[in-house]
Amino acid sequence: MMFSSAILNTHIAPGVSTFKRAEIPDMTSWSKESGHWIANYFLNAAFSGDFAPPMNAYAYNFIRRAQYAFSEHELARGSTLAFVNGGSKSPRVYADALFHWENFLSQSWHGLAILMTAWDGKAFEKNDRSVEQRMNALYNQMKHVESRIDNSQILPGATVPVWLDSEGLRSVDAHLSYHETGEILKDLSKYADALSNPSTAKAMLMASDA
Repeated sequence: MMFSSAILNTHIAPGVSTFKRAEIPDMTSWSKESGHWIANYFLNAAFSGDFAPPMNAYAYNFIRRAQYAFSEHELARGSTLAFVNGGSKSPRVYADALFHWENFLSQSWHGLAILMTAWDGKAFEKNDRSVEQRMNALYNQMKHVESRIDNSQILPGATVPVWLDSEGLRSVDAHLSYHETGEILKDLSKYADALSNPSTAKAMLMASDA
């Protein structure tokens, strides 16, 4: 059954009737160890030496977040491409894509926040429009959907505070491109590759920053 643009845009998401393409980077081969970081950390920490507390807890929880940021990105990519290439505007497939993008943002943001806490750093300055700031904004907007609705911080008549377009994830006041989602994973992988082996982590991080 074919539905009008007005019905699709109102009951699925803004602009969904014209959402027909998306170039999302395939990050599955960027880090060959991304699916094994948790296991690698366990084995290396158990048999080659671990970080001293509390860094061991920071490292483990960062690695856990980084590994699932990668897997959720791939699931989000698959669902998004299934929606734009499927021929029909399936509300279920679109909802699947939003769900996995929300999980990707959650895992990525919390992973970064863990590192910043461990190293007494800041992910971004307020409203600096960096990738990190916009990632955090979109994550919070999806997490706190009720306040966005209550404060009229979604498009008039829309059902979701964050939606997908041909360029990336968008809200009324933030945007993150699909290319930038890949760059986020590249940053996470640099630290996860290093921290998954505590005995060589310092040397690897120094070499990567050289």
